[in-house]
Amino acid sequence: MVARRSRAHSCLISHFLYSFGEIFTSDFAFSLSLSLLFSASVFAQTFLNIADFGGVVNDGAPDDDALRKAFEEALQVHAAGVFLPAGNWHFEQSIFVPRGMTLKGSYTRPHVAEKEDLEGAGTTIECYVGKISDAENIEKNPWEFPSCVYLQGSSTLEGVNIVYPEQTDPLHPMPYAWTIFCNSAYDANQEPTEAARCAVINSTLVNSYAGIFMAWASNDHLIRGVNMAVFKKGIVLDGVTSLGVIENVNIHNQYSWAFYQVKASDAEKTAAFAKRDLENLTGIEIHRADWGWLSNIFVIYAKMGFVFSKSLSADSSQWEMGTRALPSLDLVNVGCDLCDVAIQADYVNSGIGVNFTNGNFLGRVLVGDDSYGSIRFTNSFFSFGIAAKDSLADQFQIGRHATLQMTNSEVLTFPAGVPLWRGSIFRNRGILQLNNTILAVTDTNWFDMGQFVHLKSEENGIATVQNIVGRGVDFRFKTTEKGRIRASGIEFDTANRQYNPPK
Repeated sequence: MVARRSRAHSCLISHFLYSFGEIFTSDFAFSLSLSLLFSASVFAQTFLNIADFGGVVNDGAPDDDALRKAFEEALQVHAAGVFLPAGNWHFEQSIFVPRGMTLKGSYTRPHVAEKEDLEGAGTTIECYVGKISDAENIEKNPWEFPSCVYLQGSSTLEGVNIVYPEQTDPLHPMPYAWTIFCNSAYDANQEPTEAARCAVINSTLVNSYAGIFMAWASNDHLIRGVNMAVFKKGIVLDGVTSLGVIENVNIHNQYSWAFYQVKASDAEKTAAFAKRDLENLTGIEIHRADWGWLSNIFVIYAKMGFVFSKSLSADSSQWEMGTRALPSLDLVNVGCDLCDVAIQADYVNSGIGVNFTNGNFLGRVLVGDDSYGSIRFTNSFFSFGIAAKDSLADQFQIGRHATLQMTNSEVLTFPAGVPLWRGSIFRNRGILQLNNTILAVTDTNWFDMGQFVHLKSEENGIATVQNIVGRGVDFRFKTTEKGRIRASGIEFDTANRQYNPPK
């Protein structure tokens, strides 16, 4: 044991001295080392280097044993974790980051994994684990499949790229398990004994099939400064019963371009990537989240941008017309650009609901019949372009038990490319409240003006519309069955009926 500690202490000291540019003399370093041996505060700030435990960068050989030994030593000497220097590190087994430990790479801020980064300029984890055939169950039973990185209680992954070298065909990707999986510790009765409290910071997922899963009791989680190119799903939360934070996250296929040798000027390839994502990708999916803050999040080219649904593990008694096992969140400065469905809310917490502020959504908004809670938008912008197959699609759909509130916002409608669009901007079967909002209808040559309406209230739907400024055609509304609409303070631009802004 003495030999183990002495070796670990020398690693700690050498890393500590290196961090100060190796400016100390050998005599001073020796005297300093004696004090460091008894300084727990220094240990808490120091990382062991995987290279001191047999890891060799850029050699293509597995580094699994070296990382495991480094973490064992870090736990013994109460270090902060393990440091992976710049370069490519090869892993054929799942990485387990122990409780309270950090796996740290060379990056100190959010970054794009350019060609130079993937060739050794930054820390890159090459993951050769997680290939599966049962892609449909990676979400429902994520613990059954080997993730690349497992974060245990209060552990952190920071400053790395993660790449799957065997994922070579970006247009026909192979299914893989979650790249990063955070879960809590459980006892024999499957009751959580410790909340996970995981963190992912300043990292880039280059070509993941499924990105980050924060699982049951992953309370107080932190995802910050993460860029990702994913084929199926970006981030999924479920079973979160305490405040969590997700901020400064971008989901865009451009983060895989360097790996697949694609340039922005290659219009054919970038269009193919966008088409793939519009048909397959879900950006952020949230199930049970009793409270959370999301800010500065951007998703582009997604089949669904933000999805809210019931817990994957709850029976119907936990969610039907209730608040348990359903999402309740505040989202600020978030957006979904060029998405098919920007927001899909199948279930929302009926007590608190979901609140958006300063949003930018280019895609449809669908609120389901069983979403008993409120969806609130403040100071947000909406627009959409739809495919020809969706000529009957509505820009907003509000289900029969749902509530959608919009204040100080703008809705722009431009169904370009769809001959004679026959949908409506708002199709309401629940409760809709519009206040201080602009409704802009562009080039009406794309509209079937005999069918188009701004607002349709059906079944028992109730809509109140106040202080609306319109551009384009006069306000049109329609009620069916017991649908009701109460409108006041509506003004439309009469000087320019044909609203045709610059393309």
